[in-house]
Amino acid sequence: MNKTFAFLLAPIFFFCSCSEKEPEAPSESSIHAIRLSIMPHEEDVETKTTYDYDNRIFLWSEGDAVGIVSAAGSQLKFTIEPKDYGQAHADFDGRGFALVAGSNYYSYSPFVADYDLNPHALPVHYDGQVQTGDNSYTHLGGYAYKVAMGTSPIGAQLNFAYAHVGSPHRYAIPVLPGDFSRMTLTIPTDKYILEGTLDLLASTETEQRVITPTVLDNQFSVELEETHIASVGDLQCWAMVPPANLVGDVIHVQLRCSDGSEYLAAIAGRDGPANTRRFYYAACSVYPALSVINSEGGAIQVKVVKRDADLDMNVTPGNDWITAVESSTEGVVTTYNFNVSANSGAEREGAIVFTETVSGLSNTVTVRQNKAGSIIGIGGWNSDNHSGQAQ
Repeated sequence: MNKTFAFLLAPIFFFCSCSEKEPEAPSESSIHAIRLSIMPHEEDVETKTTYDYDNRIFLWSEGDAVGIVSAAGSQLKFTIEPKDYGQAHADFDGRGFALVAGSNYYSYSPFVADYDLNPHALPVHYDGQVQTGDNSYTHLGGYAYKVAMGTSPIGAQLNFAYAHVGSPHRYAIPVLPGDFSRMTLTIPTDKYILEGTLDLLASTETEQRVITPTVLDNQFSVELEETHIASVGDLQCWAMVPPANLVGDVIHVQLRCSDGSEYLAAIAGRDGPANTRRFYYAACSVYPALSVINSEGGAIQVKVVKRDADLDMNVTPGNDWITAVESSTEGVVTTYNFNVSANSGAEREGAIVFTETVSGLSNTVTVRQNKAGSIIGIGGWNSDNHSGQAQ
């Protein structure tokens, strides 16, 4: 993958961990209670469905913990208690933690157990995501970075309303029955932040959610485990994506099957700022299947799986040695058959372009043959557009 590395030099802060004390009698200068509230992501107004907030994705659960940091740099850990599992709010008795009313405090989650943690460079990363099962989003919790600022008047409750840094994205891709192992998103330039840092002590809540990138890439992948589709329909993949403005970009989606074959899909990019949710729907997917091809020629079959059976497509072989023969449609699946002419012995590469007439989005199936006439590769539009070299 193309990776752009930026090196960040930051001062080192030392944090002391405070152990819990017995609750003390309240005083006018101490904080008596603490409330930790997860705020919902902003609604995706462009989506075809309305998200049900009664079934929100992110609630406090077992193992969750937050860090509360003072302006001076000391850190306290608060572990969510069983009474607050499954809730959007968690409440603590604030006495005994030496938190001073009227002071500024900052909080984040998930907690980072590092005594040398620099609050001006809180680490975040978005690579390594693994989804288990179709339409499962349980893996997003480990990447659901949340930050908040809290202040309290004298003798009052200290409140933190956590805003999300990343954006949960759901990608719905129409496919045939099968087993799937990976989803890869590719855009023209390095806009996906795979690793970066947050300034927890920033001046505003908006600035708190701005990631300083340390690793950028033009590809973003989610591994798929135990992901099976039993009938023609949508494969739904979830990813926690860092903030990125993809307006004007085409997101090319590759779905890797367990047998090594791939589906291709194209989606128009959108803006995805922090604390938002995005649902993407591909109008179709292109599935290249290879028949027998040798020096004497052969045939290629490509299936297009549509969301709407009436979707109009333009199909263009990009060379003179691959020619369209016929097509047939059954429900939302159109099968295209192509002839491949005999190979005189030269290496050659061809392409078949599938374009959605209305949107103009396209997917390209690339075909390569060596001098002996045998196929050495058949695949997606970006087989050569992601060289693995740093830009």
